[in-house]
Amino acid sequence: MELKEYQQKALADVKCYLGALETWRVKNEAVVAAAGVEAALDVPAKAWAETVRTFCFSRRNGLGAHTANFCLKIPTGGGKTLLAVKTIDHIQSVYLKRRTGFVLWIVPTTQIYRQTWKALQDRAHPYRQHLDIVSGGHTLLRDKTDKFTPLDVSESLVVMMLMLPAASRNLITAHNSIAETAVYAGGG
Repeated sequence: MELKEYQQKALADVKCYLGALETWRVKNEAVVAAAGVEAALDVPAKAWAETVRTFCFSRRNGLGAHTANFCLKIPTGGGKTLLAVKTIDHIQSVYLKRRTGFVLWIVPTTQIYRQTWKALQDRAHPYRQHLDIVSGGHTLLRDKTDKFTPLDVSESLVVMMLMLPAASRNLITAHNSIAETAVYAGGG
């Protein structure tokens, strides 16, 4: 599949950011080895500042570690599914350097869910073929009702698809306060 110029640019930006993440991860390992975990760097923020040069909203995972995240904003009909598959390839090869793991694939509507599920389920479809190349032929497609094990994640690329409403919604946090979320704010 021939990529359009803006798709190539988006993927080049992703690859650049992932390369910077890898560089800063190595630097962070040296810092932690020398000064302890308390001195750990915000690796995603450092990589973002180096490559994107805009504000970075730093996130932490459930263990409190800094977690890389980014969003591709592509116009309607712009090939988001193709870019998602290519981005998974870059994440696995450039940053994680492995063929296995867990991918949470979130789509905004039932129509897009069905369309994407059908494409990824079909081993003859180019999107699925690309994922199978990335995983060495060990791609497992799952939805929210399917079970999988830690062994599946260590031996395969597990792609779990979920659907979220496209509109903003209110969430009750653990502190009983309201947090506004807008996963697809601005239509992107």
